[in-house]
Amino acid sequence: MWNIYGGLLILTMAGNIFTSIFNQAQEKLKLIYLTLSSLGLMVVMLMNTVVSLSPTNESSRSAVSMSLMLLLLITGGVMNREALLHRLHANNKVYGFRFTAKSKGKKLARVILIVVLSLSLLAGLLLAFVMLFNPDVSLLEIIISQYSLFYSFIFLSCSGLLLKLSRLDWQSIKGASVLLIGNGLFLVFSLPLITTPSLLNESEASYTEAFGDEWRTFDDEVPEFSQRPVSIPAYFFGIQSEPYNLTEDIFYYEGTEGVDDGLELRFDVYTPLAEAQNLPGEGSTLVRIHGGGWNTGSKGAENFAQVNKYFAAQGYVVFDVQYGLNDQDQFVNLADVPDEVSGEFSIDDMVRHLGEFTTYLADNHEDFGASIDSVFFSGGSAGGHLANAVALGLASGQYTDILDERLTVSGIIPIYPANGLAGYQEINGEDDLVDPALLVDENSPPALVYQGDHDKIVDPRVADLFEEAYLNNGNTDIAVIRLPYGEHASDLNFPGFYSQIFMYYMERFMYQYK
Repeated sequence: MWNIYGGLLILTMAGNIFTSIFNQAQEKLKLIYLTLSSLGLMVVMLMNTVVSLSPTNESSRSAVSMSLMLLLLITGGVMNREALLHRLHANNKVYGFRFTAKSKGKKLARVILIVVLSLSLLAGLLLAFVMLFNPDVSLLEIIISQYSLFYSFIFLSCSGLLLKLSRLDWQSIKGASVLLIGNGLFLVFSLPLITTPSLLNESEASYTEAFGDEWRTFDDEVPEFSQRPVSIPAYFFGIQSEPYNLTEDIFYYEGTEGVDDGLELRFDVYTPLAEAQNLPGEGSTLVRIHGGGWNTGSKGAENFAQVNKYFAAQGYVVFDVQYGLNDQDQFVNLADVPDEVSGEFSIDDMVRHLGEFTTYLADNHEDFGASIDSVFFSGGSAGGHLANAVALGLASGQYTDILDERLTVSGIIPIYPANGLAGYQEINGEDDLVDPALLVDENSPPALVYQGDHDKIVDPRVADLFEEAYLNNGNTDIAVIRLPYGEHASDLNFPGFYSQIFMYYMERFMYQYK
């Protein structure tokens, strides 16, 4: 029923835009609606992401976003009422707003708006081309498919505004062309939503083949779980975080000699409320390792903090951990990397730093109520690679000199893991730490992998090779959730459909293997 409401929401918003374009009454009101549906939805999209990424925003929902969505719906309702009244009194004099620009300032503003809207539609065509044909556009890909449903409404509204401001008749060649572009962009950016049923079927099949069908019974056992893999309303209104505790910047390692001299590493810890009872996590540990090409990134907002909030509220103790970053050729040149976490570090050094954290955790786990008998490692991109290296290094027993064997690895959740790719950043290390697939054996811990099909930064083939390493060693405990049109960091938007689907399976995976 909730998604039926979501479907009606989509139809209502699209219908209101078309009403704004074609109906002849209340031009001023239609302009307000089209502006809310373009600029307003852009604000909603950005604010939903910002509050989600903030470790200290306890609700993870934006009051601004929710107010704008409510205002959009109210304005659409009033506009449709006025349109109906206009139809009922069609013989009366048409009332409305005409574009009269008597002053030079108004004429200039109108021209500027027309240019901006035209450029916006051109930008929409570029984004649509990238989403469909998947050229290499570097980090630009991050902002495309996970926000695509917002773009559908934004660019359709932009085409309506352009028609209004330029006074083009939609039945003319120019007007029809503008409307055709708007409608085409609406359809193209709807594709990730349209393919969602197929994605859900494939994800369910992949998960069940790897881990059995026990997970199907969890909904009855665990009321804290998402009851559906996708919620359309949540995409627009955000996902509420349940209560959690956060302690930031806990110091765990200081380097005093050699390559580590001057290195200072910290972590944040997210825990369930002290009074919380009967939560599914039961104090199991989730260690999350940030990405950033091994030379940028950090804990907190840069490690998609709502994931930490989400699992802490389910009873897991979540550690968001720093490690030493290589100071050569930063992956994101504009990133500000503090000196205390930067140096000439190899992959071996980074794994060793995270090993220092495993020892700290083994020594101090009781202070946080964290179990070291049930530990999951997760991370995205470079962090996914390091999560694999640490977890498989521990499970293999080959690196007990730098990883604390008191920890028991229950599972790995790598997200577009950059296995074997550190050499492209001229960062070296032991072969099986650079490519942790070499550490896989028949007893390796179960793995749940997130991979976008359109990832140009970490080729999807890397996830395929990781899966093949499991299967070739007679280990079937691996499932890869493949996201059509999904690019690198396509889980950045926590309320996005890709992230929702993966969280649905990740929470069941951790409950199953904790």
